[in-house]
Amino acid sequence: MVVKYNVQVETGSSIKAGTVDAIYITLVGTEGESPKTAMDNFGVDFFAGAVSDYKVPSKQDLGDIVLIRLNKETRLLLTPTNWYCTFITVTSPKGVAYRFPCYQWMEGREALELREGSAKTPTMDTLPLLKEFRRKEVQKRQSFYQWKVWNEGVPYCLNVSSPKELETETQFSFVKGTLFIGRAATKTIEHKLRGYSDSKKSWGSLDDIKHVFWFNKSETSEYITEHWKEDAFFGYQFLNGLNPNLIRKCTKIPPNFPVTQEMVAKSLGADTTLEKELEKGNIFIVDYKLLEDVPAGVINGRQQYIAAPLCLLYLSPRNHLMPLAIQLSQTPGLQSPIFLPSDSEWDWIMAKTWVRNADFSIHQAVAHLLRTHLLAEVFAMAIIRQLPMCHPLYKLLIPHMRYTFHINTLARETLISKGGIFEEQTAIGYEGMVKTLQKGTKALTLTSLCLPEDLEARGVSSLPHYYYKEDGLKLWAAIQSFVSGIINLYYPNDQAVQEDSELQMWMKEVFEKGFLAQKSSGISSSFTSVQELEKFITIVIFTCSGQHSAVNTGQFDFGSWMPNFPSSMRKPPPTSKGTMNLQEYKDVVPDVSTTCKMLSTLWLLSAPPEDVVLLGNYPEQHFTEEAPRRLIATFQEDLKKISKEVVQRNKSMANLGGPVPLGYKYLIPAIIENSVSI
Repeated sequence: MVVKYNVQVETGSSIKAGTVDAIYITLVGTEGESPKTAMDNFGVDFFAGAVSDYKVPSKQDLGDIVLIRLNKETRLLLTPTNWYCTFITVTSPKGVAYRFPCYQWMEGREALELREGSAKTPTMDTLPLLKEFRRKEVQKRQSFYQWKVWNEGVPYCLNVSSPKELETETQFSFVKGTLFIGRAATKTIEHKLRGYSDSKKSWGSLDDIKHVFWFNKSETSEYITEHWKEDAFFGYQFLNGLNPNLIRKCTKIPPNFPVTQEMVAKSLGADTTLEKELEKGNIFIVDYKLLEDVPAGVINGRQQYIAAPLCLLYLSPRNHLMPLAIQLSQTPGLQSPIFLPSDSEWDWIMAKTWVRNADFSIHQAVAHLLRTHLLAEVFAMAIIRQLPMCHPLYKLLIPHMRYTFHINTLARETLISKGGIFEEQTAIGYEGMVKTLQKGTKALTLTSLCLPEDLEARGVSSLPHYYYKEDGLKLWAAIQSFVSGIINLYYPNDQAVQEDSELQMWMKEVFEKGFLAQKSSGISSSFTSVQELEKFITIVIFTCSGQHSAVNTGQFDFGSWMPNFPSSMRKPPPTSKGTMNLQEYKDVVPDVSTTCKMLSTLWLLSAPPEDVVLLGNYPEQHFTEEAPRRLIATFQEDLKKISKEVVQRNKSMANLGGPVPLGYKYLIPAIIENSVSI
């Protein structure tokens, strides 16, 4: 007796997803397999966006359908065309539906095997066929996705040199790739027409900077243009700017930063002292020690300069974070004066600008590149190499790795390469960036990546008007709740975690290739408990989504007014006071050419992305069971609630008594991308 199975095939909706090739399917069940059957209705079957139904005959009941085998063959003498299959559903004669997530390209003449989509850890598989399938799946991936050392002492990366070498699934979509290249070209042409990009002179007037990107302004960039000199705004940026994870409580003045009561008495006022404020917990410090001894580069044939400053700040009775003192090196002495708010206007502005330049360097090399992009690539590589598609953590994490290989490969090819954009536009250059990355990698810790623990460790949990902290903790809690729900579905106890060999290999690779097996990081090479697993997976998702948004999205907002975020400094840090004026200031900060090129780069990196998938959205249905789908729906509702709360708070920001009436928008879930893709 012949039985018939209904097969529904979904083709991706993106450009070029469809094919005119012939597609064949074989169903593999626990009781046998069907004959290879052509899926062919009248007309073109597999055009972009198509959802088509077919009948597959079998001489026997196949039992539970556990695998399907797809074959693609050219018709007559036609050239093979690629096909992007997203999902296949097989329904048995008894009405049982078996779902097969695909989300893969079939290229040329090739075969593709897919297993039924239920999430399973290795110990949950009992069929020898499926055990062997998952082993071969990761083995095949490991042959393509191989590690390489990009630079010694920094996280490993994927062993490709160009995005063209990537598998099609990991490349930018046609839409994203076209618009990304187009934006870059548009800005370059625009600046050349205006005559900015080739001018190596100092700015004649700082106001001229306003004309560079006159039509790309935002509320934040406009505010900064008018208020960049103010101490309250300077302090605000350590909490809600591009680098909100550096500031920490100061309980004792460090010996290499000998600030005295006499120096800061005027700033503190007559009713208190430095010692009293230290005891109260109102003194904070930002230390750029990572930049000490970092070599500076050369721009337009001219030597650039780097400082490794220390900055002391005070939480005033108005709850405004105000700078008290700045030292531009790690070594005190006559050649390294401590600058104060009571100094001359341009001496003080210059000192603050050196801090902002140091912040630029640490932000780009450590906060942005290392702690989001490079770590995300390590997470993605280990997932691809160690977890089969049926693994619950593959299904949970793979959406948060979308386009990460492409953007990082592109960055190593053009942005952060030797002779690349950053070497041409920043004082830190290529060699300095690598040395800073090496120092930053040595300093990586589990605590610093776990937002609640990081805030506690830095002693800043109670700082007011710290919107990155407030919004970040809400987002962290939502992600943690979601992760906990998913993990509890598949890991009922610690033993289940310990016995998952694939999971343990994933963590081993992350530890060895991302954290370079540094025990000082506090990160283990294995998981021993459900709690450890939940914490680390929360770190992974937060790093790839919220944290990347916090350090990336506002780059043009905070950097479009160059004096607030200068990429280079053309003269050494001042060794005495009383020498600075406006003209000297303009001769220190980036020239016209460097400014314009850097602003183009910042605009490109932080422009609203195309082809975006926002946090909590999972258009690719990797989870096929109802339980995880319900958890996803709950997660989405939690994120909507957070977005609503933050937007409402931002509307009333002027009434909250903070130093700056700007809304903090970089951790609104409704604008956070699911992955590091820009």
